[in-house]
Amino acid sequence: MVSNSGRISMDRDAKLRPSGTQDRSLQFVARDRWKKTGTNLAQLGTFATLQTHSMNLRTLLSTGLFIALTASYAQDWSSDVYRGGELYPGYVIDASGKKSEGFIKYQNRYTMQNEVLFYTDKDDKKSKQDLKTKDLTEYKVADKLYRCINYSGGLSGSAVRANLVVNDGCITEYVWYNRAENWAIMQKGASETEEEFMARMYPSVMVFMKPGDEKPRSLDYFGLGFPKKMSEYVSDNADLAKKVADKEKGYGMLKIQAIIAEYNAACTK
Repeated sequence: MVSNSGRISMDRDAKLRPSGTQDRSLQFVARDRWKKTGTNLAQLGTFATLQTHSMNLRTLLSTGLFIALTASYAQDWSSDVYRGGELYPGYVIDASGKKSEGFIKYQNRYTMQNEVLFYTDKDDKKSKQDLKTKDLTEYKVADKLYRCINYSGGLSGSAVRANLVVNDGCITEYVWYNRAENWAIMQKGASETEEEFMARMYPSVMVFMKPGDEKPRSLDYFGLGFPKKMSEYVSDNADLAKKVADKEKGYGMLKIQAIIAEYNAACTK
């Protein structure tokens, strides 16, 4: 039996709705599509971040392409490893470059991008500092490294917020987590795993940035005209840029992470 909340979610999945804030993500994969393809909800959640300007992109790129790209960005958020509200060893680096080691309270993947509850002494509540990520350059909690860059989801995404580092290099790959607009009333489906539910609640965006970039680039930036845009992005590697521009086999959008890995292997910061 499908719950009322599940039925509402499925009805909304088939529609694109514009967003006015970073909390308003788009949900557009129809129920029959994921039933036929066997795609799980964790993978579908990654699509909810495509914004209004990407409506044409959806008609040109298959659902499977984005699933293949974003599924590889899965992070370990398992509750048996990371418990919300608990303190884990970490550090913060402020705008002046000062590094302070201590403990950071684990919060949900969206909130972690916006604030850091930092303790110099895990046994002393008075040592708590409520830090805003816009005032930091980097921090780490447990095994998760965040850098504060001018990407915060939405259409402009220009506010400085913490993005989770996935692969570090000359082109650094990040993941940003939006929060579903109806997150407060969402319910876990009977057949959903915890991670599938969390992926629906916090749909992810792939983000790329290299030194000299005025602003980071999210995955959908490259969607239309990929050979031209990507070859320009890696233009300081002439051989790689030519392979992408010439649409050589293995250098299409589906291989964007491999292209970036090849670029990183050849470059020096």
